[in-house]
Amino acid sequence: MAVNVVAWADPVRQPELGRLRAWHLVCPSESLRRGQVMGWSLGGRELVLFRGQGGGVHALSAHCAHMGTHLAGGTVVGDCLRCPLHHWRFDGSGACQADVGARSGQRPFPVVERFGAILVFNGPVVLCPPPELGAADLMWRAGPAVTVRCDWLPVLANSFDIEHLRTVHHRELREAPVVERPDPFTLRLRYTSRVTGSGPSDWLMKTLSGNRIGVTITLHGGTLLSVESDLGRTRSALVAGFRKTPEGLSVRLAFAARRGRVPGMDRLSLAVSRWLFTSFLRRDLSVLHDMRFNAVGAAEDPVLKQLLDFTASLPEDRDDERG
Repeated sequence: MAVNVVAWADPVRQPELGRLRAWHLVCPSESLRRGQVMGWSLGGRELVLFRGQGGGVHALSAHCAHMGTHLAGGTVVGDCLRCPLHHWRFDGSGACQADVGARSGQRPFPVVERFGAILVFNGPVVLCPPPELGAADLMWRAGPAVTVRCDWLPVLANSFDIEHLRTVHHRELREAPVVERPDPFTLRLRYTSRVTGSGPSDWLMKTLSGNRIGVTITLHGGTLLSVESDLGRTRSALVAGFRKTPEGLSVRLAFAARRGRVPGMDRLSLAVSRWLFTSFLRRDLSVLHDMRFNAVGAAEDPVLKQLLDFTASLPEDRDDERG
């Protein structure tokens, strides 16, 4: 099968997921209410997030610049975070709001809310904007995290593996897939498929799409993966955020569906979108658990070769930036 691809340099390294200078999905927005504080770690870096009384979410380095107290035990006062030990207050920019004299502040990290979730940029300077996905008529809901007992690259490779799409997910391509790299932080795969399976979710996909499914898979900075499905009569989307843990790879999914015009249909549309995506993804879990990824074998596939080249080029933060 011919594949429309762009040639890139051979991968010389594969970076650590927790060190990627990119947007990382932390938690559902609803998990951090006004006045709440939470600690969060990423690749050995510890952060503290809090939502001020004005509704904004902020992320700071976790240990107080004064004596090192962990600020996850602090209290939100207005739109500032108060240290539990000496009651120093830090605003969202990390500045210490002291009554007298200049005091050291906390290092801030960029934060946005997208896809019903909180995203934090891992690094002092934002290198790429947060992903914008779908039209304004899409509604989002982030779900609980699930753990897959494998590394990060096998999950990414699974998403870009066209042969796997045929053998496990019962889809056949109608035309050659297209791989695009619109900027240094984005890799995109587009294809149109038809359903060859006969399960309940396969039947529904055929009915909704007329058996012509347009799919766009985009890897944003290596840390966020989006899947957009055009079924003709309806559209749906998925965003997956990845985080490495001692148990394996934590994957948090956010689902989207088009807002309905009939009152009360929004929740049903979102539930259908979630069921279709999870039914599709459930076939992968048993295959990916305890997988030892062979990058050399994967690179024999032209699409997966593009993926490996892309991830090898992604920037990581330096040790002197991780304080």
